[in-house]
Amino acid sequence: MRPVFACLMAGLLLACMPASAGFEDSTTDSGLDLIDSGPLTIWASYGPGVAWGDYDQDGDLDVFLTARFDHLGQETSELLGYQQISEIPLNHSDQDALIATSTGKSHLMQNQGDGTFVDVSAVVGVGSQDVTTLGATWVDFDGDGDVDLYISNYGRADLINPDGSGEANQMFLNENGVFRDVTTETRLGNPGHSSGSVWADYDHDGDMDCYSLNFGMVDEYTGQARRETNILYRNDGDTNGDGIPEFNDQTGEAGVYGQSDASLTDFETLIGPSLQISTTAPVNPSTQVSLPPGLSNSPAGSGMSWAAVWADVDGDGWEDLYVASDFGVSPLYHNNHDGTFDLITVEMSMDIQGTGMGTHAADIDMDGDLDICQSNFGPNYLWINHGDTFSEDSVEAGINTNILVNWDCHFFDYDLDGDMDLWFGVGRINQYISNQYNSLYRNDGDIDGDGVLDFTDVASDLGIAGANKTMGTALADYDNDGDLDILMAHSDRQVILWRNTAVEDGSGGWLKVRLQGVELGSNSHGIGCLVKVYLEDGTILMQQAYAGDGFLGSSDPAIHFGLGQQTIEHIEVTWSTGHTQIIEEVQVNSILEIEEELPPLIIDHSAYLLAIMGIGLILLLWPLLQRNS
Repeated sequence: MRPVFACLMAGLLLACMPASAGFEDSTTDSGLDLIDSGPLTIWASYGPGVAWGDYDQDGDLDVFLTARFDHLGQETSELLGYQQISEIPLNHSDQDALIATSTGKSHLMQNQGDGTFVDVSAVVGVGSQDVTTLGATWVDFDGDGDVDLYISNYGRADLINPDGSGEANQMFLNENGVFRDVTTETRLGNPGHSSGSVWADYDHDGDMDCYSLNFGMVDEYTGQARRETNILYRNDGDTNGDGIPEFNDQTGEAGVYGQSDASLTDFETLIGPSLQISTTAPVNPSTQVSLPPGLSNSPAGSGMSWAAVWADVDGDGWEDLYVASDFGVSPLYHNNHDGTFDLITVEMSMDIQGTGMGTHAADIDMDGDLDICQSNFGPNYLWINHGDTFSEDSVEAGINTNILVNWDCHFFDYDLDGDMDLWFGVGRINQYISNQYNSLYRNDGDIDGDGVLDFTDVASDLGIAGANKTMGTALADYDNDGDLDILMAHSDRQVILWRNTAVEDGSGGWLKVRLQGVELGSNSHGIGCLVKVYLEDGTILMQQAYAGDGFLGSSDPAIHFGLGQQTIEHIEVTWSTGHTQIIEEVQVNSILEIEEELPPLIIDHSAYLLAIMGIGLILLLWPLLQRNS
């Protein structure tokens, strides 16, 4: 009783309670333990990544897993007994070993509907050997109703001869469950050292546009880095009649390079000069590694982008863009509704240096706007949205406790109690860092009444903290039971599939919302559209659908709500058209498929009146005209 009494005295009863719900390791039962993504690395590999999507449209989620590889060759040469790669003799067998670890494998695993997966890569035409694929995103880019696959390839991190060492990205068109490479036709072949992509209808013309991210290059031994610009691809539809949409590079017009303005040719990336990164101890532990002054503190971003999120941060109905930048400030761009963006990092008080690797957005404090998480090499950031500015509340919230190498971050309600919890995937980046552990921060609400949410890390209690290098992570209800499961990809072991038992444990009610656009060529899965759930006690839950999220991830495009013990009053969906659709009589513990309701026809009454008057005048003059004829 003494520990409980101590918690009561401190006003922290919730923080002392055991973790609710739970997770079970279902990797072996699922068959995902048989996946070989490439050579195991303790610290070198940036991958694998994870992407969930129902490619065969059978009602359950399949998964694409990207590659694991030693992009610099440093860990491989170290294991072979060399101090540096240049010591390996030419035409020596150790050179072959170096080449063998420089690429990995990607896989498409089909969900059989019974909790098991089979590899269908060879049959359907995606997933292959000898690749440097880091990120993958499922998205219906042609608006035909099924999801296509965009993969982000990294290439080699060659700092001596960087030009051409990137590997072009690829767009695969889904044709009844079989895939065709249409990169050339779509012009989506980002040639840079790409890390991932996030998609949204940023110009609200009804189709999906792509923001393709490039990380650039870093040499952990020498402390050298090269920056690289991102690409914003606008979907222009099928302009040449070949049945495949074409994309145009709008990076310069929009001003969203991910760094300071750059002059470059469309469809190309700008690789910057070699820079020395600083490893001196700064005041802020999350900036323990940074670029030279003038670059690391630029509000336009560092030019080394791991992740991004499309999120309407100011509630004007248009998606803004936040880019997680390593070794510097992560920029926030405001959507001006005309294809251009304004850099508002300083105005929104977000110009704090960090080492951003993952990011996600959700209304974690349930005040009606979207908040943002950012993972760092060091304490993480929790950006709370106050409408006209953000505050960084990680210290007050209790999530800024460890100097870890944090990669993925996701908001989700793991225990279905009605509020959003916060996940961080962790793994070391060089040989000087020891084993580290994942975090899952349970949202305990505002316990002490100071206006700031309080969190408790329950990852160890739930058994998902691990001691591996967790890289890409994505969330999905793969077993269709109503709660979100976690698939973690690791560089130093096989993937782990954690099945959530919140529904079986009776933790709370749930609702899964699937959005469906109605027009051919449209945003068929409602990506970027907001869903609000109004509960009987007056609480309003708000989330949006994503295509690409977190770090090297692409989660379930359906929107998942935990409801606690509440029932639903009604639901509101705000579509890209700006129209808000209301759905009533929604059942708890159900899957709700919402077909887009088109805006009502707006009649121009003045034009209508003029038309009537014109017709009346013709009728009056008609006899006279007939007589004269």
